[in-house]
Amino acid sequence: MIGSTQPFLFVKHSENWNVDRCTRWMHGNGKAVHWCYPVSEQPFPDPQAYAGVVVFGGANSANDCGDHEWVKRELAFVEQCLQHDIPYFGICLGAQMLARVLGAQVRPHDKALKEVGFHRVDPVEEDPEFLQAPLTVMQWHSEGFDLPPQTRRIASGEEFPNQAYRLNEHVLGVQFHPEVNPAVLAIWHERNRRRAPEQLTDEDRARMMLDAHEHDAAITAWLDGFLNRWTGLAETAMSARLR
Repeated sequence: MIGSTQPFLFVKHSENWNVDRCTRWMHGNGKAVHWCYPVSEQPFPDPQAYAGVVVFGGANSANDCGDHEWVKRELAFVEQCLQHDIPYFGICLGAQMLARVLGAQVRPHDKALKEVGFHRVDPVEEDPEFLQAPLTVMQWHSEGFDLPPQTRRIASGEEFPNQAYRLNEHVLGVQFHPEVNPAVLAIWHERNRRRAPEQLTDEDRARMMLDAHEHDAAITAWLDGFLNRWTGLAETAMSARLR
């Protein structure tokens, strides 16, 4: 185990792209990370063994319980995290899973819009500390979520207004992808080219990669600050649980 704290758990819905900003930040700051891949039928561990849990995005829907057993198991795992008050950060699908567990609907846009590429996310007056200035960041989703009961919106967007929300200081979700740096985007584009060649053109991919480089420093700076605060809260909570 790296460092002196309990490890964090990263739940990912595909393998072989652990070059993302979150992983690099954790390793660069002496945090131990364990991975779980539920789509590959890996069982979920006890969340109480971890200082915090990050659930990343994926190609499926939080509504796919009837088609994929792992979705049902993941929703139960998220509920377990909440029951034990485990710090939780959900990204895209991870935020949608959390929203559904908290009683909100996850559904396509009313006008069937999708967000694929770099889009602006705006701060809100209710929580100016989460996002202090507009951030242009990667999006890749066709569904969004209603604001769950007893949560508050902490970032907004033009087409999908609910871009981030929090239940409390250490349980929150974001619709956007701050973990996607140019290295990750290159992997995702190659996979997309093989699996859904009609979805994006080469021009689309080239434009996204230019945007990834242009906004890299701003996204990295924002995520560094966020993860520093969130992991600090998580480690403080873990110390209290271990007493």
